[in-house]
Amino acid sequence: MKNWGDYSFIIRSENRKKVFLALSKPKTPTEISKEVELNLGYISNIIISLIERKLIECLNPEEKRHRLYRRSKKGEKLVGDIN
Repeated sequence: MKNWGDYSFIIRSENRKKVFLALSKPKTPTEISKEVELNLGYISNIIISLIERKLIECLNPEEKRHRLYRRSKKGEKLVGDIN
């Protein structure tokens, strides 16, 4: 069953949707920022909100710099509906 709350959360913001879809493979915030052409600080805020909803995850949280993010299993379930 689809989680309509998470689906709505993602599509409610075009920029959040861009960031979520950009994570088809692990990327750093800088890579995401360049790809979707948004300010790095704004990307960080979007990443935090997606992590809080468990839609993405950090692969190397022990690192202070160059953290890698990807969609979680929960997030992957929504991709087909969002494209």
